[in-house]
Amino acid sequence: MHPLIDKAKQTVDQAELYWNQAHSIDVRYENYRLQQVTEDDVSESSLRVIKDGRIGSAYAVFPDQDGFLDHAITAAEYGDPIAYSFAGPAHYPQLDNYDQAAANLTSADLIELCERIKTKLKRQLPDVALGIGAERHATELSIQTAAGADANAKSTRVGCYFGAPFKGAGIGVVDFASSVSVPVISDEMLDEFVTWYNWGNQTSTPATGRLPVILTPHAAFLMMMPLLAGVSGEAVWKGTSPLAKRLGEKILSDKLTIHDDPLLEGSVDARAFDDEGTPCAKHTIVENGVLKDFIFDQRVGATMGRPSTGHGFKRTMFGSGNETAINPWFCCPTIDAGDISWKELVKGMKEGLLITNGMGFHSGNYAQGQFAVQAVGFHIKNGAVVGRLDKTMISGNVYEDCQNIGAISRETGPCSGFLPIGESPYLLIDSLQVAGN
Repeated sequence: MHPLIDKAKQTVDQAELYWNQAHSIDVRYENYRLQQVTEDDVSESSLRVIKDGRIGSAYAVFPDQDGFLDHAITAAEYGDPIAYSFAGPAHYPQLDNYDQAAANLTSADLIELCERIKTKLKRQLPDVALGIGAERHATELSIQTAAGADANAKSTRVGCYFGAPFKGAGIGVVDFASSVSVPVISDEMLDEFVTWYNWGNQTSTPATGRLPVILTPHAAFLMMMPLLAGVSGEAVWKGTSPLAKRLGEKILSDKLTIHDDPLLEGSVDARAFDDEGTPCAKHTIVENGVLKDFIFDQRVGATMGRPSTGHGFKRTMFGSGNETAINPWFCCPTIDAGDISWKELVKGMKEGLLITNGMGFHSGNYAQGQFAVQAVGFHIKNGAVVGRLDKTMISGNVYEDCQNIGAISRETGPCSGFLPIGESPYLLIDSLQVAGN
């Protein structure tokens, strides 16, 4: 146990130490040229204490920083009353998310990875303003409490991306891969990127009306973020969730089964414990369209008379970090795959949209399941892509429109956007409102 915890036991009722250390290397190319190499060592720690029934927090670079405990105690004098305890001793699941070879990667190794991507793409897209990047993170996280929690984990993440804006447009095509070890960037993946980029050589705007829409894995956040807002225990507690009284009811298509799987093999966001030191486990949110459970951290769980589900994270829609307040949040959201190729979904469309992103999502009323965004993606006619979307909006309500899921692909990809990286297939929504010509 860290000496700070032993010291805290003498002056406060409870204490919790969060300490994250990371070494990272970042390599970036612009227009096929190496532009930047950065290397950082980061240490960040936070201390929460409970004294006389009130909670206080303090933040520092290292746990042994002078005055760290005193600042937390002072904050507790003015802190909110608290009705829960910090985590105690627990058994944590074993995760294979550390690779020593990845931890040993140098900037030269990452440059070599970027050069392989560059060589392949430059032959096919010589006049494109291509950006390429690669990063390596090696992290050590420790969470200890005066009640006996002692959670420690090492993890690695290696990621790379490549993308380019369409000529004359502020949007483009981006693809990425990440892994605990060095990700494999296959020729198939690069060829598909070239195909998608070439789809954008011309623009197309659909007519205003309702059309079928395919959400790519990257765009699955349009459905998953409203769902997160609805199943957050905090929203249920405050009465702002539209799902507060719908536990056990059908809320989505019976084709949809959705989990949060912190133990997802290969995910760079996999966790054995949350940011409060509570063990994580696979948690079913929706099963065949039926709402099965909400997610809780320690604070909200205690208020609702429920134990934490291991979803207390220092994350919000707009970021994360040491000083971010803990709240209920997904770790690795996953949607069960289907049994059809996504290319068959495209071929079966008389007219529709293939959505890769949505701009302006944060300004919509997503907390109530609604979204209205500028559509980023492609227009489909007679089973083929006819151009990238221009001057097109899509809007909907996930609890209404996602009752009708036409099909789900067998291929999956990273579900990202505002979310931690999980897995999602391609989702065919039978009908969404489209504003175009």
